[in-house]
Amino acid sequence: MSKLLVVVDYQKDFVDGALGYAGAETLEGPLYDKVKAALADGWKVLFTRDTHSPEYPDTREGRFLPVPHCIKGSEGWRLYGKLAEFEAVGNESIAFVDKPTFGSMELPEAARALCGGEPEEIALCGVVTNICVVSNAVVLHSAFLSSTITVLKDLCGTGDNAMGQKALDLLAGMGYNVI
Repeated sequence: MSKLLVVVDYQKDFVDGALGYAGAETLEGPLYDKVKAALADGWKVLFTRDTHSPEYPDTREGRFLPVPHCIKGSEGWRLYGKLAEFEAVGNESIAFVDKPTFGSMELPEAARALCGGEPEEIALCGVVTNICVVSNAVVLHSAFLSSTITVLKDLCGTGDNAMGQKALDLLAGMGYNVI
């Protein structure tokens, strides 16, 4: 069994683009360092990318969050800052899931393929804590009932700290390790 780090949606549009928020850029260095350390320790790393088409405003999510963002292939869709280097390297320990909504139903399949089966341990980080991080944590829990799942709270971010804390409290109440 292997260990998996999931970096959720650390994309330009969530840092300094359409849905950027003050402080999101401070996660760049720590997230980069975490990915490098995870790879050095033999972990697999899976990046999710929020991925939309120009028709996004016509979707249920687009009506809820009416800000075009992360349009596939756009600058805002790319990983932010130093993390963009991982998009350019071919590495059998790294994979990407382009997800059309908050939580990705493709994430478990991609995790299995990358890890060669169910990961023993999963750690999550990224943005936005109270939307996409929590959604993907629940998807992973539903798929991997035997995996230990940890949310790295200091490597998560949101523009609404109160809602972010509520999401972390919810996950802790559901048995996730929140450290």
